[in-house]
Amino acid sequence: MNPNKQIIPRAMVMNEQTIRFDFGPETSREIYHTIQQFCQVVESDRNHLLEEVVPSNKTVTVFYRKELVNPSVIIEQLLKKWVNRTDSILSVNTRTIEIPVCYDTLFSEDIPRICNHTGLTREEVIAIHTGTSYKVYMIGFLPGFPYLGELPEVLHVPRLKKPRLSVPKGTVGIGGTQTGIYPIESPGGWNIIGRTPLDLYCLKRIEPFLIRAGDQLKFRSISLETFNEMKEELAREPEMIMQFVKEGL
Repeated sequence: MNPNKQIIPRAMVMNEQTIRFDFGPETSREIYHTIQQFCQVVESDRNHLLEEVVPSNKTVTVFYRKELVNPSVIIEQLLKKWVNRTDSILSVNTRTIEIPVCYDTLFSEDIPRICNHTGLTREEVIAIHTGTSYKVYMIGFLPGFPYLGELPEVLHVPRLKKPRLSVPKGTVGIGGTQTGIYPIESPGGWNIIGRTPLDLYCLKRIEPFLIRAGDQLKFRSISLETFNEMKEELAREPEMIMQFVKEGL
């Protein structure tokens, strides 16, 4: 990384065991990779006082043992390591996951609203949404819920003024500047544009969570008939879901 463009996070003591390092208000691929590199620096020389390092899309939270009296010591040490780190290429194993989505009118009640807001046709909304590769910045809100970036600006649409009390699992939605997938039934205020037959969270599988932070997601449009066929097949053989995951760098 160029030292002139180096990002120095703002450190905040959250409680007697937690420090949060804030990398700024923006969510971007540059910030994502910076956060991953910061975590590598912390993990590369973890001492007995550090217990856990938890990244999100904009912050890194470090948990330490209570016996440390002054957390400023941890902050000083970690920021010093960060500033003086050796320049290296961040190597992260990346998986690409194809998410089949049915955009049939049965599952896309808010596409007309999106069309009215953007001036796009239904076909254009679907084409743009499926024509983008999305980085999974973090998992949160619900078990297995992926926060994805970056949604093309032309599809940026305000969330609903009044959230729905129930959104079915598998629902694909757009909320403001982001798109995401509801892994379980939940209240929600995002614009509903489709549904996937894939279970993002399933305790019957060896790996209950399909998606991880750092994955690349690509949406693919499928018909209602294909949706129903996939749904039935995956219900019989939950592990078949791994056919949609491609390992790589």
